[in-house]
Amino acid sequence: NGSIETYAAARSNINLAAIPDVAAKAVVITGTRWPNELCFRPEDKPNDCIYLFGIFSEPSFFSIFNFPILKGDTNPLANPTNIAISESMAATLFGDADPLGKIIKIDDHFAVTVASVFQDVPENSSLQFEFVVPTQVFARMRGLSDDYFSKEFQAVYFKTSTGISQGELTAKLNEPGILTEDLKQDKVSYSAFPLTETRLHSQFVNGKNTGGRIQYVNLFIMVAVLVVVMAVINFINLSTARASNRSKEIGIRKVTGAYRSSIILQFVGESLLVVILAIALALLFAQLLLPAFNNLIGESLSVKLFHPSVLAWIILLAFLVAMAAGLYPAWIMSAFQPSKVLKGQAVTATSGAQHLRKALLVVQVSISVGIIIFTGVLFEQLSFIRDKNLGLDSKNILHVEPTYKMLQQYEAMKAELLTHPEIKSITATNADPVDLTIQTTGVSWPGMPAGMNAAFKVLGANYEVAETFGLELVEGRFLESRPADSVNTEVVVTESAISKMQLVDPVGTILKIGNSPCVIIGVVKDFHTSSLKQEQLPVIIYAHPILQCSRLYIKYQAGTTPQAMATIHEVYKKFEPAFTMKYDFVDEAFGKMYKTENTASIMLVFFTGIALLIAIIGVIGLATYNVLKRKKEIGIKRVFGATTLQILGNLWKEFVLLIAIASVITVPVTWYGSRQWLNEFAYRINMPEWIYVTAILGILGMTMLLIALQGLKTIRTNPTSVLQHE
Repeated sequence: NGSIETYAAARSNINLAAIPDVAAKAVVITGTRWPNELCFRPEDKPNDCIYLFGIFSEPSFFSIFNFPILKGDTNPLANPTNIAISESMAATLFGDADPLGKIIKIDDHFAVTVASVFQDVPENSSLQFEFVVPTQVFARMRGLSDDYFSKEFQAVYFKTSTGISQGELTAKLNEPGILTEDLKQDKVSYSAFPLTETRLHSQFVNGKNTGGRIQYVNLFIMVAVLVVVMAVINFINLSTARASNRSKEIGIRKVTGAYRSSIILQFVGESLLVVILAIALALLFAQLLLPAFNNLIGESLSVKLFHPSVLAWIILLAFLVAMAAGLYPAWIMSAFQPSKVLKGQAVTATSGAQHLRKALLVVQVSISVGIIIFTGVLFEQLSFIRDKNLGLDSKNILHVEPTYKMLQQYEAMKAELLTHPEIKSITATNADPVDLTIQTTGVSWPGMPAGMNAAFKVLGANYEVAETFGLELVEGRFLESRPADSVNTEVVVTESAISKMQLVDPVGTILKIGNSPCVIIGVVKDFHTSSLKQEQLPVIIYAHPILQCSRLYIKYQAGTTPQAMATIHEVYKKFEPAFTMKYDFVDEAFGKMYKTENTASIMLVFFTGIALLIAIIGVIGLATYNVLKRKKEIGIKRVFGATTLQILGNLWKEFVLLIAIASVITVPVTWYGSRQWLNEFAYRINMPEWIYVTAILGILGMTMLLIALQGLKTIRTNPTSVLQHE
């Protein structure tokens, strides 16, 4: 319908034989739950159930990727009844015994033979797994025929044997014979995408790559650079401000024959020494804080200090910061004239640096205000996400991974659970309603325009789904308990689905999903089935056979979590004593969709704190210098009767003007940056103007307070002692 959706998938049976540049191809099926996370039983503890995570792939998997096979068959997936396991999994299941040739039962149902043991997958690999099983096992576990599976869309990786470009490869993937006619009719096209780009550049909008996690990497690099710039500004301001204190030293050195270049080198050398000490402390802090940082971002980063490239960057950073921080102060101070210095006229020599100090303070305040505002906008958007009405209730719902045995006893288990007052309702689905990935363009209805290709999300569910997730009925009725032969003949749709189909009286209308006719029996209010970064698609809910469901949801009374968990565990053990219950809370799983944004907000809080601290140091330094420079002026004004407020007003006036200039600079820049970030969300807040006002007034108030604290010390000093000293 005029827009393009992008998925990291292709047809499982895509035939790349016509492209000589492709050396090998493999389907790789990953996931975060069943059938990728499965129960295995150690050889010496057959009653224990250990859940391990794996993938399904094709024979060429180990030739495409460089996961080393330590022993056994180098092509283990050629046999559809084989399994390749990691060395850790081998130790877990078989101890010191040789695992090769051993029979393993997957989830107590599907027997496979250990054909190979591969080296443990590194933590920084995008693909994480403990075992690899042929795709034929996946099809058997899902009850799919070979023909049906071959037409499913899965992640497809292929390795090229030539230096073919991404564009050329994309063009060849869309040639006849590879992109089949039925896909062309469905307006499907393929695009090659480098594996090295997927980690940080996996975001697509309307068919175009728009970045991804790289945006946050760039954001933090930019903020880190700005923080360093603020520190450099402090160094320059404080160095030039205290230049007059070293005027005699410089004058005497010049009289005794020192060249200007040697004086510059001295001051730059001092700056470099300070920077080297600072970097040494920074590296120490980085090592000490790294475990906490890794825990925050959920990764395992390490700092290899003695790697040549890391050392080169550290040396370059030290040199650049030392030059930026020390060169200008050295140039100013080395310009002192010995004759003026020795006559006590050196103070005027640094007056030319006053304008620079003011300009640098404007930059510093602009950066501080900008970081504070962006952090505020980010927190407001995350609060909006947490508080937004999703159209369904995700609170107090437990998701339980069912086994086949449990599904066979579903009605009995449900009846027993509902005898407990803390349990409200139970349902089963074939997908996660909060993060629904199943969708189709194969929906047709009466009056559908020719050539229209609309996308709908589809959810197969047991009839209690509306009650469990709190779906709100608009008209008609919900699904009801019916005999098995009525499954897939009745559907409930969302309001946006009715709007897309432009149906005036929807209840009773017959639509088709593929070739299956279904009657609309009810309409529910729209609900979100994915991250708020994505537009809300219309949803069709249909009755699904219980034995084909893959998720159980149990809703319990608010405030009864401990009792409900104890009850659910007890009933689970009664109906499935051989397995360990796997579960998670639906609202927590929803929150994980925004892990990157939550991590970014925490990191920005730290950056904001550091930026504020540096700004405070800078304001205190300049305020102190400004007050000391105007000591005589303040003393004379006191003698002539000026009040404390009048004197403070004179001290404030200069800084207030600088903050006003900084605000004029930073507001439009931050507004644009915040708007660009918010545009990543299909559902977002309006720009919160109050954050801008609060940030600017906060910085202004902090600055005035710091100046007042410094000024009051001098104002309260007896003016006669100041004038006698002068």
